[in-house]
Amino acid sequence: MNKTISRLDYIDKIKALACVLVVLGHFIMSMDASNILPYNSFTEWFKETIYTFHVQLFFLCSGLLYVFSIKQGNHYKYGPFVFKKLIALGIPYLTFTTITVLMKMLAGDSVNTKTGGLLYTLFIEPTAPYWYLYVLFFLFLIIPPFQSKKAVSIVLGVSLILKIIMITGLLSEMELPYFVTGIMNYSIWFVLGMTLVTFEYKADKKFLICGAAGLIVFLALSAVWYHFSLTDNKAFAFILGVIAVLSISTLFSNSNIKTDIVTKFLIKYNLPIYLMHTIFAAGVRIVLVKLGITAWYIHIPAGLIATFIGPAIAAFIMEKTRFLEIFLYPTKLIKISRSK
Repeated sequence: MNKTISRLDYIDKIKALACVLVVLGHFIMSMDASNILPYNSFTEWFKETIYTFHVQLFFLCSGLLYVFSIKQGNHYKYGPFVFKKLIALGIPYLTFTTITVLMKMLAGDSVNTKTGGLLYTLFIEPTAPYWYLYVLFFLFLIIPPFQSKKAVSIVLGVSLILKIIMITGLLSEMELPYFVTGIMNYSIWFVLGMTLVTFEYKADKKFLICGAAGLIVFLALSAVWYHFSLTDNKAFAFILGVIAVLSISTLFSNSNIKTDIVTKFLIKYNLPIYLMHTIFAAGVRIVLVKLGITAWYIHIPAGLIATFIGPAIAAFIMEKTRFLEIFLYPTKLIKISRSK
């Protein structure tokens, strides 16, 4: 195992970046939908741009860690592994989706998007941001942790074909289940992560330069993409996503920048922030609206503080009470036997 792949800290940093971008994307959308944030071309460009790659980074990291854990000698047996993922992803998914749906029902007209009901949201049409957990489970369910270059290349090719089908809209007239469209849309990023581990490369300054150059190209193309109103062009968006994901992963994996206190905070509370940021942000926004406060200069700082600090405090309390931690990290308390 080479130096680059054996270092997992850079993956944590990528996930921290992805989490921040997801949070900011949802926050900007909520401010727009509530007519609180004044129109600004920069925030519009930022929102549209990050949606081409932020959740995709999460899928990349999941695929990368999937194969990495096997290469490190971790035992893999399909049944127990899938059951463990069902527990690890399913409990947080059920818990926080339920909280979100109940909040929307109780808040009434104060929410930006209505809910179709708890069972519908849980099993038919997952809501943001929890659809990621929903789709990720099905990816673990159908894609084995291939380690040979030939097998991974074949799966990568298949996932690319599935993505092209979705981009071209060949199946647009068919009402496919959400998990099917999710697999077709996002398996490419998951398998790309698997591919990066399988085709190992050594850390090199050339890769660092390539990553930085790739980000510059990405920013330039995204400016063109937005300026010429091409945001509905799925093929262009996919190309942007590929450039951004590969550039960021290359840049981070070859960087020796030390982790600062903010990054450490984001790494430690990455999952709680991802799971609870919309709950805390929506809670603060609903309370302020109920009080008749609509000024953006109050909503934005209050919402951002609640978005990042609220989940961290909640996670800290859940960790101290121990039994509540099962809703965040269920497999820490529920032990899954490998011989099952």
